[in-house]
Amino acid sequence: MREADTVEIARRMVRLHGLRAQAIALEREKEVRLTGDSQALDRWQAVHAAICDQRRGARARAGLGAEAASRHI
Repeated sequence: MREADTVEIARRMVRLHGLRAQAIALEREKEVRLTGDSQALDRWQAVHAAICDQRRGARARAGLGAEAASRHI
């Protein structure tokens, strides 16, 4: 799976599930680990990592926004 596909799946999951997207991706990882499907496991691990990256980026942007706002007050 291409990285762009992984990122798009992560974005859709965040839009659909909000804060639960990360937990859902972890649940999927556990499910496929039990089946032994290494490709699916790799895919869900990548999706989970992309969701984590998105959340880190959102927190960083929110922090920058709050910092900038406090300087203008």
